[in-house]
Amino acid sequence: MKYFIVEGTPEGKYNASSKARNDVETILKSQKIKQFYIETKKGVQKNKLMKWKQILQYLKNSRIWCKELKKLKKDDIVYIQYPLLNTTLLFNKIIRKFKKRGIIFISIIHDMDSLRYKPENQGKFLCARVKREDKKILLEMNKIIAHNESMKKELIKYGNESEKIICLDIFDYLVSKEPKELKRNKKDPIVIAGNLSSEKANYLSKLKELNIRFNLFGVGYNEKNGGKNINYKGKFLPEELLNYLEGSFGLVWDGQSIEKCEGGFGEYLKYNNPHKASLYLTAGMPIIVWSHSALANFVLDNKIGIIINNLGELDKKINNLSDKEYRDMKKNAEKIGKRLKEGYYLKKAIKAIVE
Repeated sequence: MKYFIVEGTPEGKYNASSKARNDVETILKSQKIKQFYIETKKGVQKNKLMKWKQILQYLKNSRIWCKELKKLKKDDIVYIQYPLLNTTLLFNKIIRKFKKRGIIFISIIHDMDSLRYKPENQGKFLCARVKREDKKILLEMNKIIAHNESMKKELIKYGNESEKIICLDIFDYLVSKEPKELKRNKKDPIVIAGNLSSEKANYLSKLKELNIRFNLFGVGYNEKNGGKNINYKGKFLPEELLNYLEGSFGLVWDGQSIEKCEGGFGEYLKYNNPHKASLYLTAGMPIIVWSHSALANFVLDNKIGIIINNLGELDKKINNLSDKEYRDMKKNAEKIGKRLKEGYYLKKAIKAIVE
């Protein structure tokens, strides 16, 4: 039998999740893979005096995993979305224990905090802990679905064999109904969507220095950082947002600077597939990515956007683009977007694992 883990209950309690994770569950269901509930809880305590309760919950989560996995049989296949939503102590040992019983574990990676966290931001202790966890847990998996070749290379450095790693290429983006078709022109504003907080995207405060217009969508934006060339459009639910993304290109950029993607969130683009890229493409919009990002090759290979070294290049790059070149990029973006709406990339990865 094939199963995928849902951390929570059938009623949805304890397992509030992101669109990316929910889409993965929906795609796995479509492949005749059954839900398998692990009723764990987060257990986070903000009060330092109550931290002992947090540790107790993490220990309890470990016992819950062991109790539930005992129900499985030899040669059963289990898909686990990584990292876990609810912290579980010594999770690598739990996986090792049940692998010995013949259970096969496949991890679908959403994030690797060991590649995203920096000592200057999250502290040396936390960075050391997440690197240790990423390494130990992923080493125990029979197979891993990683974002791309760049992330695969890092996983190999952690000790994983190349043969056990399948690359997703890009995250799918399912929709319940076809989004509204919006007219696009290369001279329209550039779209930036997602987490707009200064912690993740402080470069937004410097956009007013550029000779180009932007439409911003998302949470955490400080409108005091705006300028005449910036139009903050507000926040929307993921699927609703597709109907409001007016603009020419979707920008995938993070960090503190407009010169390059730097800091933990910026440099993380060297390894991950940001979900916002899938959002833009699902909306039929070409994308703009950093030249050192892991997505750069995907953009070039599929001719779905442009590559830049810094945001100061935007004006010249777009002006030098012919109307036909932009129309071709838009057509290619729509083609990829159609695949994303069908769950094409995860289905392809699952097929590769089966083969």
